[in-house]
Amino acid sequence: MLPDYSKQTLKGTDKSTKLSFILTLYAASVIAWDALQNAWESAVAAGKLTTALPIVQGVVGTPYNTIECKSGSVSFSVAPGEAPAGVATISGVIDGVAEDQLKTVYALQGEEVVAIVTRCADGKKFVFANPCTGGVTFQYQTIGALDGGEAGISFNLTGKDCPVPVLVYEPN
Repeated sequence: MLPDYSKQTLKGTDKSTKLSFILTLYAASVIAWDALQNAWESAVAAGKLTTALPIVQGVVGTPYNTIECKSGSVSFSVAPGEAPAGVATISGVIDGVAEDQLKTVYALQGEEVVAIVTRCADGKKFVFANPCTGGVTFQYQTIGALDGGEAGISFNLTGKDCPVPVLVYEPN
């Protein structure tokens, strides 16, 4: 009897297993977009960005927050915008509610950020931001009891109309 491969996906993972993602968020204001302009044009043609995001010189402290989300809670999509553009949306749930998590979501609320989504299963990264629109805007939706009665923080990151709202990110 042959094995049933109909339920297999990424590197043999079962389709019923939800993929886990980690979000790394940079404040869009700390990215030197001008320095990225030349690399961006070739990235768009290739479908991936291989240049590391340039951080503005003189920025003090850690210019990013890493958010570890509840397994299987992060999803992202690109919906059609005004032609030829699309609008990226990322949603997720931070597991539990703690002081550090609250500080992070309050600090990020309404802020424009560059989101790098890392798929845990294979380490593949996706960048949501670009020189034409900047970043995506962070908004928490609910803090406390979520669907199913578990405590957590649900959030959305929403971009603006852009011809290339997401790229694979493979910095050298």
